Amino acid sequence: MRKILNMTPICAVLLIVAACSRQPPFKPVGSVKQIMAAAIVPSSEVLFDAVGTIVSAKGVEEIAPKNDEEWTNVRNHAILLAESGNLLMLGGRAKDNGEWMKIAQALVDAGVVALKAAEAKNPAALFDAGAGVYEVCERCHSRYWKEGRDNP
Repeated sequence: MRKILNMTPICAVLLIVAACSRQPPFKPVGSVKQIMAAAIVPSSEVLFDAVGTIVSAKGVEEIAPKNDEEWTNVRNHAILLAESGNLLMLGGRAKDNGEWMKIAQALVDAGVVALKAAEAKNPAALFDAGAGVYEVCERCHSRYWKEGRDNP
């Protein structure tokens, strides 16, 4: 028992030193608008276009990724979409610490759902995941995006 009490101050000092150690510098490069244009919009479009139904003169056709390469592309865009949610929370990009952070986290979560659907090669789950991504985007745009501004 005495040894444990003697170790407590040492552990406390080590904990403080670890907490105070310098983190590598974080240098944001892109604005919210640039992240939207470079990552979020293209990645969400890949997810939205990956599965669905087309009605034409030929009849009704279900579309979905047809091979491992196409599924990998969808998976990669789902990862990029999820990580974009993290980028929106970093580097002074957050518009506030409340709803903005919740919506950005919801984008991460929606991207993870899409990732799991792509990894399972499940078109129905990917379709549902796309709906979840759309809901998150609409939630953010309705609150933060104003016509004529540089950033949503």
